[in-house]
Amino acid sequence: MARFPADLREPGGLDPLDARVADAGVAAPPVRGWRLQTRLALGLSPSALPSLLLLLLGFVIGPRGLGLLSANALASLDPAMPVALTALGVLIGLGFNIRKTGERRLLAAASVEAGTTLTLVAAGALVLAPIWSLAPDVPVWFVAATLGICASASSTAVSRSPDRSRAQVARIGDLDDVLPVAAGGVALAFLRESAAGPAALLLLESVAVALVIGVAGWLLLARSSSEIEQRVYIIALLLLLGGAAEYLSLSALVSGMLAGMFWEGVGGPARDRVRRDVLHIQHPVIVLVLVVTGARVDVPTGWLGMGLAYLFLRTAGKLAGGWLARRIVGTSEIRDVGLSLLSPGIVGIAFALNAMRAGGPDVASVLTIVVIGAAGSEAVAAFVKPRGEVE
Repeated sequence: MARFPADLREPGGLDPLDARVADAGVAAPPVRGWRLQTRLALGLSPSALPSLLLLLLGFVIGPRGLGLLSANALASLDPAMPVALTALGVLIGLGFNIRKTGERRLLAAASVEAGTTLTLVAAGALVLAPIWSLAPDVPVWFVAATLGICASASSTAVSRSPDRSRAQVARIGDLDDVLPVAAGGVALAFLRESAAGPAALLLLESVAVALVIGVAGWLLLARSSSEIEQRVYIIALLLLLGGAAEYLSLSALVSGMLAGMFWEGVGGPARDRVRRDVLHIQHPVIVLVLVVTGARVDVPTGWLGMGLAYLFLRTAGKLAGGWLARRIVGTSEIRDVGLSLLSPGIVGIAFALNAMRAGGPDVASVLTIVVIGAAGSEAVAAFVKPRGEVE
């Protein structure tokens, strides 16, 4: 069975989602042209151009552009979106392995970093959202929470430097997806049920459904020897996870992440088979999410100012959170953590899309602001290079 070569983990090598599961010795996807071997999956960095072009392509061919991807066409793509978001969540869950030495400390640092960004952006949005009358038919707290959640995820590049500190920073960027995805699940549950008791019950139901599907998939895959049969099972599992989340109007990212964490935890052939097949559909999923997002973006003049405010708050949150993460890791070797985490990540865009599906068309403004902030963050990250980065 082919393994991930070490040199493919460098910039220009496999996607970060590929790299996150590389240590487990999963079969490597076939080597393709360098443009398809970029770190596209977890975020827009360091190969921002393909992702930004996909967003732009979606806008150009969407209803507000040429109309090739009409509103009716977007509606026909709606059933596929929960499955795409679930696949992203599964990949995040499969990258969650805290059994290795030092991983729990890095998880704590990543959670504090993401939590700091989430809190700062959400607090700023609470102040600004009523002033701008942003999504008037949606609770202000949900708008603020969504912007904070979308801002807190990051994408980090694997450094060419042999410095261990750069690898730690990259891992912090990998693990800072977990808290925002979990927080997103809670926010959507409270949007559906305003009272704490029913919301908690709804959240527990979604967790139970995801784990039951995960267990069923593990049992089926562990007893299957046919590759075709295994792929049918895995697609069916993604459909079930996404469909259950859509039925409950909850987070497909959370459902996928929980199932992925379960499969990662139990290990064995079932985990490896899920990784193999989900990695194979990784690029189509990313393309679908980015093109649909671009097609749904509307950019009124006033929202540009909101996007710039979001960008400022996110940058401040990442710098503050990076400083705290460095203190938690407890080493002076890690420098400029916040600068390394400026690149946003598709997880934020994916959650904004998930929130729009649950909250209705009013949340479209939030999606637009997140996209503007993601593009701006990429521009800032391109011009600000952390100390110690090796070209």
